[in-house]
Amino acid sequence: MPTNRHAQIRYNILDKCFSNFSRLYAYDDLLEEVNTVLYDLGTEGIQLRQLQYDIEHMKSTEGWEIEFESGLKKGRKKAFRYNDKDFSIANHPLNVNDTDQLQTTLAILSRYKHREEFSWLEELIPRMQQAFDLVAEGENSIMSYQENTYLKGKEYIGVLFNLIVKQKQIQLTYQPYNKPKEVFRVYPQHLKQFNNRWFLFAYNSEVESIYNFPLDRILDIEELSNSFETLDINWIDYFDDIVGVTKTEDGQVEKVVLKFSEHRINYVLTKPLHGSQRPYKADESGTSIMIEVIPNRELYQLILSFGADVIVIQPEHIREEIKTIINAMKDNY
Repeated sequence: MPTNRHAQIRYNILDKCFSNFSRLYAYDDLLEEVNTVLYDLGTEGIQLRQLQYDIEHMKSTEGWEIEFESGLKKGRKKAFRYNDKDFSIANHPLNVNDTDQLQTTLAILSRYKHREEFSWLEELIPRMQQAFDLVAEGENSIMSYQENTYLKGKEYIGVLFNLIVKQKQIQLTYQPYNKPKEVFRVYPQHLKQFNNRWFLFAYNSEVESIYNFPLDRILDIEELSNSFETLDINWIDYFDDIVGVTKTEDGQVEKVVLKFSEHRINYVLTKPLHGSQRPYKADESGTSIMIEVIPNRELYQLILSFGADVIVIQPEHIREEIKTIINAMKDNY
């Protein structure tokens, strides 16, 4: 493991300990916390001298200038806790070393952004530059993004990411809409964002099925020590034949033909509805497209979002489904 990453992991663990106002940590407690994580990651632990160096670095101007509550004791041992309950190095501006390393990393990544397989870097790099104050911010910012700052469940993204990397089974408490909460023991496999919302895809071995959990409906996550079951799934291919995130196990790919109004078709051509989209050659007017997808509720929502500017040509059962929804909407008024 690279030294700088090793150090950052240690700082993050110490930050978590210093932020815990329900427990006191002495040197031996901090060593145990740090080394437990390092051992789990398959790397060597550290000794007391390195721990002391880490704390001194965090206290320095090159670090985060952390401040401890003075005079704390755990028995006869010196204990550590932040002076400010709201302080965390995660909320602290980048120090000089962090800024230099981040700029170097972004410079390296920039070399690859023009390659097709790394096209996502075109958006990532400017987002990171702005997020870490490497360019103007606030009212003078260059770019803005649609994001729900108060989205429920965002706090689980980092937790679940680490659990997937560590390959840990979890016990998940989930609250469906208008139903009693449920508890599942699952193996987390993949995180996906869709429509400004995050979803966890996990394998339930009891029913041998993949479950999809919106993060905003998760109430609690508990790490279990059971063995892990990894699915041999290419997640890019998994989502390739659907719109959104809902995929039924018995669903079949169908050819869906949609005809758009003349003033809307150019929008659809420049912003395809799906990766399979292509012109529907049977329509000489050039206002129809065809996509090949498994029908789901996200597809219906997408079609309905175009209002009167779209007509479902085929298949007939999707046409009837859209008609039923429209009639129900009409009855509401």
